[in-house]
Amino acid sequence: MMKARTISTVALAGAMSLGVAAVGASGAGAATRPRAASINANGTCTKGSASNLQVAREDTGQLSIDVGVDMARHLAKVPWHVKVVDNNVTIMNSNVLTASDGSFSLTRLISPRAGSNHVTFHATNLKTGEVCTISGTV
Repeated sequence: MMKARTISTVALAGAMSLGVAAVGASGAGAATRPRAASINANGTCTKGSASNLQVAREDTGQLSIDVGVDMARHLAKVPWHVKVVDNNVTIMNSNVLTASDGSFSLTRLISPRAGSNHVTFHATNLKTGEVCTISGTV
């Protein structure tokens, strides 16, 4: 009877040490986790319009950046100024008009910068002054 207790104690100690090793290994893996492959961020602009920033890493290694606004009031041909910056480098800087449903969307394909890409989308309604801003890192 005594032998059985000793064997189970040793087995339990061995199992516990394996559990600690597994936790240690998973903790170490978490520190080297790869950065996010994409961003999908939604925001609300200063006068109620909805904005969106999507950044996705393509199979080619490039980043696809899609930005857009859906106005609270669905008006066509409303002028907006759009600026998108990646790591302090401007990658979009243009004016756009809303479609008949009061929205616009722009897409650019760029080469990623070294390290992380911090992307900021800023849009201003040139008629009302409404502002939309979203940022994310991939």
